[in-house]
Amino acid sequence: MPEELKSIEEFMTTLGLASVCYVKRSKKSEIVKLKLRTKKCLYTYKTTPKEANEIVSSLNIPVEEV
Repeated sequence: MPEELKSIEEFMTTLGLASVCYVKRSKKSEIVKLKLRTKKCLYTYKTTPKEANEIVSSLNIPVEEV
């Protein structure tokens, strides 16, 4: 079961453990889900499209659009 991260600080600390980041953009609503895949768990973080673009541009791990 994926765990939801509630803040950007939690997302950034979990980022060090992740091997890949998946980006899922919703067509109907203004929500973007960023999913971090770690060895044991999948973490999700919901954000706005503008903030998601800023986060994705600063990542140093592989990013895949879903």
